[in-house]
Amino acid sequence: MTPALTNTGALFSIGSAILYTVGLNPQRLSYASEARFPAHPVQGGIAYQITGAGQERLTIEAVTFPHVVGGLDALALLKGYHRAQSIVPYVRLRGNYLGESGGMVAIETLDYDEERLHPFDGVGRQIDVSLGLLLLPADSYLAQPGRIADLGGLI
Repeated sequence: MTPALTNTGALFSIGSAILYTVGLNPQRLSYASEARFPAHPVQGGIAYQITGAGQERLTIEAVTFPHVVGGLDALALLKGYHRAQSIVPYVRLRGNYLGESGGMVAIETLDYDEERLHPFDGVGRQIDVSLGLLLLPADSYLAQPGRIADLGGLI
């Protein structure tokens, strides 16, 4: 007999923190980037100069009900990475044990809200999490190998 709630269906890995369908469950993923095109007035009008791409950011919104499905372990790992300003791998997982490596990231922002605090342990019955990830180019983290905290998502 299989339990009703098992840790299957991993969706994201951020370092060793794995976001599952049961546990810390991702609800929304958004991507933002920019490219710079400064304008220069010239005799014939305006000329644009292509100066390169700017920062790439991912925002992941997740929710957990810790008394029912857990998820506080992944939140603790993410909080530790954020406080230490660690560089960790980001992997978007797919079915059949496949994954797409998103590269190395730093957790730029971490917000979480606990709602309806449980009277016995003081932990919220529902915890909403918002992660702001900064996708790092290879030259930024290869120059600082001591900042790479964990390769757990890639091994």
